[in-house]
Amino acid sequence: MSLDILTPERISQWIGFLVAIALITGVLMVGCRRLQEMIRLFAFQSFVLALLTLLTGFSAHSLHPYFAAGITFFGKCFLIPYFLTYVMNHVQMRREVETVVSLPTSMLLSGGLIMMAFYFSHFIPISGTDLLSKLLGLSISLVLIGLFMMMTRKKAFTEVIGLYLMENGVYTLTIATIFEMPAIIEMGIFLDLVIGVLVMGVWVYRIKQTFDTVNIEELRKLKG
Repeated sequence: MSLDILTPERISQWIGFLVAIALITGVLMVGCRRLQEMIRLFAFQSFVLALLTLLTGFSAHSLHPYFAAGITFFGKCFLIPYFLTYVMNHVQMRREVETVVSLPTSMLLSGGLIMMAFYFSHFIPISGTDLLSKLLGLSISLVLIGLFMMMTRKKAFTEVIGLYLMENGVYTLTIATIFEMPAIIEMGIFLDLVIGVLVMGVWVYRIKQTFDTVNIEELRKLKG
């Protein structure tokens, strides 16, 4: 007996639900007050993207996306959050998020960016299913939210998280084209992410050691 939950219509509904969860998580990251909670939300959003990859592979009857989902789950849900937490504790930063724009206003602006992303995504000439349209809107939304976070946060550490949020947006777009992506390329992308978080961790640590702050506004005052 076939399960109703595995029908194409049900899978499409689940994909739409996961897209909404990923968007809500992005808005919550913008409005988050504590760095540790922001890292946890990033890990949860990455878990949602891994589920999206699994459902995409199941709907297309392909095993290849399962491998990409495994890399995303291990790397972005455990490894990268672990390194980010280690850097945060080692540098001994304040846990509170410092922002140029108030957090409620930031959340409202993020919602506006999501609406704008899905509106303009309909004008992009793409040939594909409704799945590709949803993923395209999600991809543009996460890139814009990540860019907005990088522009409005005062700490270098939160800008690193914003950069990884943008990377989640780029990854979302690759889900629809993952069937043509060789496994060796996925491994290379994963390795780049791990090396990137290590390099940025050292970068934030050196800034803290040299200037005794990671506040971007304080660092701008050092310019002669």
